[in-house]
Amino acid sequence: MKRGRRVTSSLVLITFFYLSYMIFLSSPKSTESKHEIINKTHQSVVYGSPSLKAPMVIAICQSVTGREASSTSSTVTLNERVRSWSRQAEQLTTMLKTLLYFTKSPLWRIIVMTDTLDTFNKVLNLTASLPRRRLLLQHRPIWLPRNEPVIKRHWRPCAWAKQFMAEALPDQDSAVYVDTDVVFLGPAEELWWLLHSMGPRQALALAPEPQYLLDTPKRPFAGRVGLNTGVMVANLTRLRQLPGGGLGSAILDFGVITPPPRHDQDALNHYLLHKPHLLLEVTSRWNFSPTCCFREAPPCADCLSAGILVLHGSEATFFRSIDRKFLLVYATMAAMKLEDSPRLLLAGLAWRLAMLDTWSHDYICSNYTNFNQGLTLALHEAAIEQI
Repeated sequence: MKRGRRVTSSLVLITFFYLSYMIFLSSPKSTESKHEIINKTHQSVVYGSPSLKAPMVIAICQSVTGREASSTSSTVTLNERVRSWSRQAEQLTTMLKTLLYFTKSPLWRIIVMTDTLDTFNKVLNLTASLPRRRLLLQHRPIWLPRNEPVIKRHWRPCAWAKQFMAEALPDQDSAVYVDTDVVFLGPAEELWWLLHSMGPRQALALAPEPQYLLDTPKRPFAGRVGLNTGVMVANLTRLRQLPGGGLGSAILDFGVITPPPRHDQDALNHYLLHKPHLLLEVTSRWNFSPTCCFREAPPCADCLSAGILVLHGSEATFFRSIDRKFLLVYATMAAMKLEDSPRLLLAGLAWRLAMLDTWSHDYICSNYTNFNQGLTLALHEAAIEQI
């Protein structure tokens, strides 16, 4: 009898799983916006290998500095270092895996800016399990100005490295920087379309950071609600025309910020508030963090019509109980294998997301209508292509 009940329960679960998947797969989805974007994009940008001309850039450091180094206990500092590197390593591996899973590009050129050559060698070891024929990893040391106390006082120097890309990469015309705490939910090469969307004076494409609306004390911010620097699409040639020869140098040259910056993002917002001509502000589709679910956040129609392209687990959201769906998506992508079927991956993720909707709604994005659609649209399209 027990065996019979187990079999019956399994059949019910499988049937429910299958029906949930088929309902999701057959449900109407508006993809007009995404198709319009792709039709406007040169095929070489979306379907070629755009990173060969304009590299993807990431920054990784092992050194413990800034706020982490303020502890007087060497044991705590060592533990912080171990935890920080372990988290970075897992996030980097997951980010690269999602990059390769969704991409249509045969090869990705990625410049890895690190504090030491040893850090870069660790990155090479981490990626040994990935198909290296599809990854061209190149090393550059992070570039920071000497004797600049504001960088040491506010956040970690490695976080500032993205602001100094123009100085660190003098041979590159443009680049797309991404934090390692992101996962791609669609073809990452669509980010390169933003380089072709900039006006003649624009040098940066950035997505919103609604947290600035709620900050106390209020901090200066650029754009409609503030800007997040987890994804930075940058024309480096134009940035080198700024005072000091780059964005970071221009920010420091610009002067005092009140209140003092917590990190490089505050400093950049302060600078772009006074230099709006440099900015192409894009929607949160291109860099979706938990704060994009705030009721005060600007609506993002293309998050639903074209799908969320980059999910950003800022403030360790992929590891903390901030939003259940961020945790679920990250856990799914971390466990995913590159050979996994999009249909099966979609079925499992869609079912788990739907189950979360039946539980308590005590997380940030519970009020975001059709959030599941934004999270899974690219998987839905990949599943259809597989049929």
